[in-house]
Amino acid sequence: MSEPTDLELSIFRTICWFSVFSLPLSRFDIWKWLLRPARAYDMSEVDVVLDRSDWLRSRLTTHQGFWMLKQVSVQTSTQNQHRAFLDATRKFRTLRRASRFFASLPSVQSVAVANTLAWWHTGPESDIDLYIITKPKSIWSSRFFLVLPFLISGHRPHDVHHGLSQDPFCFSFFSTTNGLQLEDLQWNEKDYYLAYWIKSLVPIFDRSDSFSQLHTLNKWSDVLLPNARQRRIHPFHRPDWHLYLPIQWSVFEPMFRWIQRYRFPEGLRALANKDSRVVISDDRLKFHENDRRQEFMQRFQDVYDRTI
Repeated sequence: MSEPTDLELSIFRTICWFSVFSLPLSRFDIWKWLLRPARAYDMSEVDVVLDRSDWLRSRLTTHQGFWMLKQVSVQTSTQNQHRAFLDATRKFRTLRRASRFFASLPSVQSVAVANTLAWWHTGPESDIDLYIITKPKSIWSSRFFLVLPFLISGHRPHDVHHGLSQDPFCFSFFSTTNGLQLEDLQWNEKDYYLAYWIKSLVPIFDRSDSFSQLHTLNKWSDVLLPNARQRRIHPFHRPDWHLYLPIQWSVFEPMFRWIQRYRFPEGLRALANKDSRVVISDDRLKFHENDRRQEFMQRFQDVYDRTI
């Protein structure tokens, strides 16, 4: 059998990456999320290779239009994906109700869904992970007013882990419009997870075109994922109405910073600004103590080496 082409290797690399998360891919998904190709390929080119490549056929399997590695049960994966999609649909309904409150805060510019919910691949225990973009000099007050109602009502991640609530809201990543360049958060130049994270964000609302700025400022992710384009706001996700709550004044920002920093757990303080797991500044708040990017990269490499 001849040596694989760049496109064959890129398709295989893409499917290996998503197999880490047990996500089967359609032909369109493979084309859109094509990982580290030498250039951006057309959908027709991907179709031809999937239909004619003996090299891929010896390593991949397909069922009902979805593709995975040969040793994986695609039928089981697609059934699991169907259940996950239904759960994610329910979570998006919950989020749409909450987004009316998010949009009522004047300093909150944009809100997007991240991680498993962005891929419509959740379970009952999954969090609703959010990425929040705020005006400059308002990140601390924004986080305070956003988190407080969910903390009081018991819809935070620690509550669901104790069986107290379902669909907890996780406010673990904030940026101001001055902190949208995320290249410095990469583990290394092959931080596939962060590139996919940026490209997969699902905007809920965006009143200052912040997500266009985010993608413009993170062109490095285009090198890894040249076919993935910025997602647009779907009418199903956009809040249909919201109040306006003029409760944020910049003069109180230092107070909100002090209150929240005082309440940070000791583990969070110990990791703050040591690397890209926990970042605490007036332009970026990132609380990912259990940052699994290196683990996912190692699992991907193991799968790739074992099946290539």
